[in-house]
Amino acid sequence: MTTLSTRERDRRAQRVFFVVMAVVMVGADVWLHFHAGVFRPSAFWVPTVVGLVYGAVVWPLGLRQESRWWPNLVGAGFLGGFLVLIATKTFSPYAWFLAVVIGTLLFQAALPPKRSAARVVARLPLAEVRPWTGSGVTATAVERPFGKSQTKPAVALTTQDGATAFLVMELASFFDGEAAIAESANGEQLTFLTRKGVAAKLSVLDDATPGMADGTLFLHSAKDEARPSAVFSDDDATAFEQWARTLPED
Repeated sequence: MTTLSTRERDRRAQRVFFVVMAVVMVGADVWLHFHAGVFRPSAFWVPTVVGLVYGAVVWPLGLRQESRWWPNLVGAGFLGGFLVLIATKTFSPYAWFLAVVIGTLLFQAALPPKRSAARVVARLPLAEVRPWTGSGVTATAVERPFGKSQTKPAVALTTQDGATAFLVMELASFFDGEAAIAESANGEQLTFLTRKGVAAKLSVLDDATPGMADGTLFLHSAKDEARPSAVFSDDDATAFEQWARTLPED
C-alpha cells in the first residue's frame, strides 16, 4: 500500500470537502427551486444552467491564468451578474450564485491542478543529504518538532541575518506552485521565501526589493525588513530547488 504524504492527504481531504460543500449547495438549490421555480421555472433554470457553466469552466480557467487581471475579471463577472439579477428581477440571483459555487467546487474536486511530472525527483534519506551552499545561503537537512510529539524533515538556512528553518513540505508546496510564499517553521526566526512580483505593491516584501527583476527568488527576514536576507542567482535558485526536492517531506 502506498503511503501518502501529509500534503497528499491534505489534497485528498480538500477534494472531499469540496464535494461535501457542493452537495450542501445542491440541497439549497433544490429548496430554492421549489420556491422560485414553482411560479416561473425559467427564473430558476436559466441562471442555474448558465451559472454551472460559468462556475465549472470560466471561473476555474480564469483563476488558473498567470495574468493577475483574469481572476479579478471572472470575480467581477460573478458579482456583477448577481447584482444585475437582483436589480432586474428577471431571474433568480440566488440560483445564479449557488450554481456558480457548485460548478466551481465540483471542478476543483474533479480536476485539481496537476503537478508537472518533471518536478518529481527521487527522495534521499535525510542522513544522506549533503548541505547546499550558494548565493550567501547555507542549507542543511535537519528535523524540527511538528505538533505535540512528531518531527518533520526541515531545511536549516543560514544567511547574513542568522539561522532559521523551513519545513520541507512548506518548501515543496512553494516550489510546486501551491503557495506563493513559504514561511519559516514555528519557533524559528520569521523568514519568508518568495519571488519578486508575488507580493502586493507597497508591501514589506516589495519595498525591500526595489529594482529586482520579477521572478527572482529571495529570502526576507523580520530581523531587517529593509532588505532581503539573500537573493538567489538564477542558477542557484534552480540548484536549491532541485536540492530541496530530494528531501523527504515526512
